[in-house]
Amino acid sequence: MAQCSTSDLEKMIAKFLEIDTNKDETVDLEELRAACLAEKLSIKDIQNWLDKFDTDENGKITLEEFCRAMGLKSEEMRDEKSQREKERAGTAPKIADDTTIIASTMSADKQADVVRKFRELMKSVSGKQDEMNAVVRQMKAYMDTKYGQVWHIIIMTGSYWMKFSHEPFMSIQFKQGNHICMAWRTPRG
Repeated sequence: MAQCSTSDLEKMIAKFLEIDTNKDETVDLEELRAACLAEKLSIKDIQNWLDKFDTDENGKITLEEFCRAMGLKSEEMRDEKSQREKERAGTAPKIADDTTIIASTMSADKQADVVRKFRELMKSVSGKQDEMNAVVRQMKAYMDTKYGQVWHIIIMTGSYWMKFSHEPFMSIQFKQGNHICMAWRTPRG
């Protein structure tokens, strides 16, 4: 399968999760046809999806088949789907008013959790600059434990420009007070 950019990959994953309208973790021909009609896509796209993902050639794409083909963890995708459904229903947690999300591919649940942990750690050091390394270390340990390895954490003040690769739905950049926190997960080697 050709390499996808993270953005394209995330769009493809979101589309798969959206197409599974009956929530049985399987996308069948009927769901694929309905999605193609709704999105005004070519019916040929159905065969492309089946060729890429339907490994047992039964005319259905299971979440397991999709995740295996995309190199994803099916349990993480189940969590992602559940969290995104909460967002659509308006029941996802809110981010603190003094925090600005600069960019994120995470669900609102994950964003709120990461920001909450950051705020907790910052409070524990009372913003003392000489203790910021402890905040970074503890934040990384938390992210590795809660969301799987391998996380990269940068905390800084001031301007920045960056380009990085990350696993789908596993990046966040936010500003809280004078500090900007950037976190993203890359695959284990």
